[in-house]
Parts: sequence; structure tokens; C-alpha cells
Amino acid sequence: MNKLKITWSVRTECGPERKKNEDSVFPVLSGNKYLPFRAAICDGLGGHVDGEVASKIAAESMSDDEDNVLTIIEKANKKIVDYQKNHSNSEGMGTTMTALIINEDGLMQVGHVGDSRCYVLSDRNIIKITDDQNVPGFKNVLKQALGTKDKLDIQKIDFQLNNGDVILLCTDGLYNEFGEEYIKKRLKEGVTADTLVSEALLQIPSDNVSAIIMNVFSK
Repeated sequence: MNKLKITWSVRTECGPERKKNEDSVFPVLSGNKYLPFRAAICDGLGGHVDGEVASKIAAESMSDDEDNVLTIIEKANKKIVDYQKNHSNSEGMGTTMTALIINEDGLMQVGHVGDSRCYVLSDRNIIKITDDQNVPGFKNVLKQALGTKDKLDIQKIDFQLNNGDVILLCTDGLYNEFGEEYIKKRLKEGVTADTLVSEALLQIPSDNVSAIIMNVFSK
């Protein structure tokens, strides 16, 4: 079997109606390499104190020497909870986290808390891997987020990637501007995160906008 390679593009931007960007991404730079690979997208809770600190702690936890995505998210949650205990003015901060680890054989494990999303374009079909964890009837209210409680109900998904598959991690600031058919069309066309985020910003979104787009191919 040919070794699988991945090429990825990353962009995160402050929305035009926001004073600061509370999104964080991992990795922070675009690139390419042979598998394994890991990535995450985190959206600090808007309007909450230090949302950008919470999302940064979560994203940076992907650097840990840990291969279980659930453990990474659990540790990130503890770090954010502990940060609030030591910084009383940060009480109430939190973040979404959608993280993935892909092994050398292309098996992707996804861990998910909140309403950021993971999509896969596979065999010309788009699959929404994650479930949005919003309170029914309240699109902007999350059932849970990192930093808001000690024990999280983390969604875990395993997905076998194949040559030609495309993965998109994005925050709600991006997907709220587009329908899934448009996202599918652009991923088929080979769009980069830089271009897709630019297209979202043209819509004057109310939120910050972030995306990581990953292309898997055999080499």
C-alpha cells in the first residue's frame, strides 16, 4: 500500500463585527507531510471573559504527546477549569473543540465538544461527521463547552480516510455563511482555507471565521 500524504491549509480571522478573534487553530501554519497528522479548531465563547485564552489552551493541547483524542480534550478541559480557579477574573470562560488525529493508515479519530464542525468529502459526497451540541431552539447556546464543567460528554467518531478524501474543520462563523451544497462544491473544486474564509468574510459575518482544509492522497 502506498504511503498516505496530507496537505493542509489554515486560516483564522477576526470577523468584521468583532473586536477580537476568539478562535484558535492547530496547526497554525499550512503545510504538507506524510501521515500521521493532527489538527483542531476551537471557538472561544463569544462575550465571555477570556474566550480567546480558553480556545488557545485547547488548541495548544494538541502538542501533547498523546495519541487518544478523548484524553487530549479531557486534559484541555482540566487545564481551562484550573486556569479559572487561579484567575478569578476569568470565571465563565470556555471554548468549543473539534479535534482529529489521523494515523499512518488513514484512520481518523475525531473528538468533539460544542458546535464547530468536521466535514469529510469522500467519493464526491459530503459527510458531516460531528453533531452540533446546541440547546434546541437556541442556536447560540451550547449544551456544553470546555472549561464550563469538570466532566464532558465528548462525541467520538472513527472514520477511515482514503486517497482523495478532503477534511474540513470549521467554526460556526464559517458554516453559518454557506449551505452544505456550497461547501461540497468548493471542496470538490480544491478550495483552500484562505479562499473559503475570504468568501465568508465577504458576507459580513457576525462571528470570527476559521477553517482548516486537509487533502489526503497516496504518494
